[in-house]
Amino acid sequence: MSDASNDKIMGFIPKNKYVQITYWLLLVSAAGGTLTTVLALIGILLPLSGIFALCGLAALVLGLLGFFVFKEEFSSLDQSHLVYMAVLFAVFFVVGIIVGSALVFSPFVMYLVVVVLNLVQLLLVWTGYNSWKHGRSITKDNIKSEVQLALSRS
Repeated sequence: MSDASNDKIMGFIPKNKYVQITYWLLLVSAAGGTLTTVLALIGILLPLSGIFALCGLAALVLGLLGFFVFKEEFSSLDQSHLVYMAVLFAVFFVVGIIVGSALVFSPFVMYLVVVVLNLVQLLLVWTGYNSWKHGRSITKDNIKSEVQLALSRS
């Protein structure tokens, strides 16, 4: 008799969809963060930014759990992408805190800088998703070519 729980991580996330779900959460977080920041730039403040931040936090937790706790369940490609997502989230979280605190007295400039950072984050998350989807790993040596491939959707 086969155990159905062997096909799931933490009992409810299918193994074959774990990395994809984590990327989707991170993409939603990055796209939502970009949208709310652009709207804030023009004076429309939405209370939805907390939901997008929670999606990013959930992606970070899933990425770290996947890499450190369930490492043996994933291929080396999946492991490298789980680390990539966690590093991206952590870097942009820290950079966002630094930029936000440095430019707190100039909200318009802060929103402009944060929009640029959000767009870069969205591009890098999309690059990671595209690379994972096509079975490629991202390294510091091939990041430029992977960004070009992601923009051309191949």
